[in-house]
Amino acid sequence: MADFTPDEFEEGKYTEYFAQLQTAYKRAFNDLNERYDSTLVHSLDQQVLNESEPHYEGDGEFSVDLPADPIERLDGVVEPERAEAVLERYVEGIEHQLRVAFGFEGEGEDGGQPKA
Repeated sequence: MADFTPDEFEEGKYTEYFAQLQTAYKRAFNDLNERYDSTLVHSLDQQVLNESEPHYEGDGEFSVDLPADPIERLDGVVEPERAEAVLERYVEGIEHQLRVAFGFEGEGEDGGQPKA
């Protein structure tokens, strides 16, 4: 289990913890890419999550801030309701994978994707 505070995470997330961040985002991408339309997942990855900001909240919990108006960035890839649902699952997957990458939670039998 990682030993850092939210402030320490903020200071070191793109230096000391960058490899774990990359791993978490990649695992979440791979999990979703297997389950949902790859065009939508790639669009979310490239047009929304590339500007997201992970945060450690404490007590083994992470959050992911998204850029403003994330669905509007998709340029009509899919209906907004579907995009919102998949984006929500994607963020949940990233948060889960961050907990896994930093030792707060196990990978799980389902590849790490949280249950719907």
